[in-house]
Amino acid sequence: MKSMLWLRDASVLALAAAGLGTVPAAAQEAPASTPVEASASQQSSSSADQTGDLLPGDVIVTAQRRAERLQDVPISITAVSGADLQRLHADNVGRLEFIAPGFTWGSQGSDSFPAIRGVRTSLVSAQNDPVIGFYIDGIYQSRTQQQSIPLFDVARVEVQRGPQGTLYGRNTFGGNLSVVTASPTNKVEAGLNVDFGNYNSQRIDGFVNAPLSDTLALRVAGVYQDHDGYVRSTAGVEMADLKEYAGRASLKWTPDSQLEVELHGGFWRRDDAGAGSYGYKVAGTLINPQTGYQSINGVPYAVNPSVKNGSVLVNGVDVGVAVTPGPYTNDWDYQPFEHLRENYGSGTISYDLGGATVRSITGYTFFRAHRSADNDQSSVVFQAPAIGFGSGQQEPNTRAKTFTQEVQLVSNSTDPFQWIIGGYYLHDDIFETYQQKIDAPGSTVPGFRADAALKTNAYAAYAQGTYAIVPETLRVIGGIRYSYEKKSFDFADFADGVPNTYEFTTPYSVTSGSPSFDSVTWRAGLQYTPDRRTMVYATASTGFASGGVNDTGGDAAIPASYTPQKVNAYEAGIKNQFFNGRVQTELALYYNKYTDLQINVYTPLLSYFGSAGRARSYGGEVTLRTLPLPDLHIDVTAAYLNGKYTRYISGNNFYGASNGQDPVSLDLAGRRIPQSPKLKTTVAVYYDINLGSAGTIAPYANWLHSSSYFTTDFNTVLDFQRAYDKFDVSLRWTEAGGRFYVEGYGNNVTDRAVLLSAVVGRAQRVQVSYGPPATYGVRAGVKF
Repeated sequence: MKSMLWLRDASVLALAAAGLGTVPAAAQEAPASTPVEASASQQSSSSADQTGDLLPGDVIVTAQRRAERLQDVPISITAVSGADLQRLHADNVGRLEFIAPGFTWGSQGSDSFPAIRGVRTSLVSAQNDPVIGFYIDGIYQSRTQQQSIPLFDVARVEVQRGPQGTLYGRNTFGGNLSVVTASPTNKVEAGLNVDFGNYNSQRIDGFVNAPLSDTLALRVAGVYQDHDGYVRSTAGVEMADLKEYAGRASLKWTPDSQLEVELHGGFWRRDDAGAGSYGYKVAGTLINPQTGYQSINGVPYAVNPSVKNGSVLVNGVDVGVAVTPGPYTNDWDYQPFEHLRENYGSGTISYDLGGATVRSITGYTFFRAHRSADNDQSSVVFQAPAIGFGSGQQEPNTRAKTFTQEVQLVSNSTDPFQWIIGGYYLHDDIFETYQQKIDAPGSTVPGFRADAALKTNAYAAYAQGTYAIVPETLRVIGGIRYSYEKKSFDFADFADGVPNTYEFTTPYSVTSGSPSFDSVTWRAGLQYTPDRRTMVYATASTGFASGGVNDTGGDAAIPASYTPQKVNAYEAGIKNQFFNGRVQTELALYYNKYTDLQINVYTPLLSYFGSAGRARSYGGEVTLRTLPLPDLHIDVTAAYLNGKYTRYISGNNFYGASNGQDPVSLDLAGRRIPQSPKLKTTVAVYYDINLGSAGTIAPYANWLHSSSYFTTDFNTVLDFQRAYDKFDVSLRWTEAGGRFYVEGYGNNVTDRAVLLSAVVGRAQRVQVSYGPPATYGVRAGVKF
């Protein structure tokens, strides 16, 4: 026996030395009439005191890095179970906007643009970091493209709204999206789902779970999905298709009640045409009709200003060729490609020391995104008047290798003091190439390439705790984090590409540097719990997004780096459960003040990134989950958001094309923050109607309403999305034993085209991307 204990302790030390870590315990959501029990992993990672006696309707989350009842967490969180994700047809986290208040999803090709409470992703190059954190099993994902990874065999997804600067740190400026995959269990079980729909769509996903011994279990899961493109060009190019597959294997070892080890390894592959690199359609440009020249104060013309051939004249000025109307039609004559690659692994270890649990959390991810697009977004073949403006292609190619290591010590008792302390390390190695070529017949225009090599080493130490100044009723919250990071960069720019090739020889500019940044973030507040069904809280917190660097091109007028952007956030909320958990409500009010916002700074001759903006947002969010009749669920959310820039001096993209009539710079103070609708509401209704031996039939309907919003900082008519409504419906039959189901569904049944993103691109053309049109199909599944 002693030898076995020695072997166990030796294994603990070996695993800790290898850097294995703990995956946050999976949350589970049950019908409101049934309490949710914490899993064995939750019990070992955190004392049962963290959750106490669970009540009907309780949900377990890990937003504060420990297993807790959602009711007890003083943070605005939406926790979505695996069953709800399937009902929602959430193939990726973008679909969560149908269920999470204050969360809006945008995308541009494979770039993801989530937005929370006036914080939105807009800068996606290698020099920039995400502003909404994205985690898979507690492991940070450093590129925005990784946020479109397919969801399969998932236990829970948490949308954590507001900065998470103490327990998570850098780049959780607006909040977090946390994906927790299903853990291996001690049961033999398997499941399979198949899905067929319009656009020749097909999806198959499944899992197999097998206990290998009394203490060791294995779970393997995978997904394959594809569909034809829903965007067609006048030249016959098909885009916005999908073809991807992913797999994951998980191993869990629990030799006793003190030790838990869990390993995850997986991959993701996507090979399709994609939807371009920076918007798949030219919406038009802004032109002063009195002069014929482009102007930020002009009126919209549906033309592509990159192509000058005399087909559209305004006051005698050639303004470009007319673009084909319609959200799902463009004018490309080049067939793009999209290749995404990801391999990842994470290890976990958790050891209960009695009064506290020690955790080590380790992850490594290799990611690559190689994409292409039509350089001029036109089917007209023409020579370039200047570098980058002729007929041709562009290719961004990004590679990231990310290693993270975190160590935590977490108290097991909550009476009266509950605490967590930790240390964190990240190494992010990114290499990105952007290149373009002109391929018009006989072209003599050389291509262009920009290489960016960046290495980030980030360190942090943090502590957070709560103390019950009135036992079981009133707790004070306090936390602090110190973060330090160093970014080393090397940039090389080429303009000597052999015409119609990507063959480059000598850079005309090489720059390098290694700036460092540090930041102190904190959290403070009060939490009042008069009973197990009511919790009131008020908090103040800070957060930051990492500083960045510029490719100066050798120009001393461009700063080599820019500082982190910061937020001061204030929130008050109340969470209630009524009627034995059949009615659950959450209300939060917030005010956020943003400083040193990282923005694109333009001058007539220069374009670079800088920390030069300020903004504020305030609003309220309401969530109502009800079970008015047995098995009838009615869930409602509403979010009001008022987000505006308070200081923002921007260069004017249109100045160079305005014949000198536009101002060089613009004051955008008072403009609305993009992707920030003032009102967003959702209603989800589903009813599990018991037919006895004939099984269960379940109708489902989901309605999303959004007020209008803009998608660029300039707030122009071309990047404006009007108020809209979207509807999803489905009808599922499940056999009496619950092992087999068949479902028919329709998403966006009214076929509403919704603007997801816009960018002012080359030649001041506004490039846009829309969400998918109506989709429908049939799905079936079986469990063993």
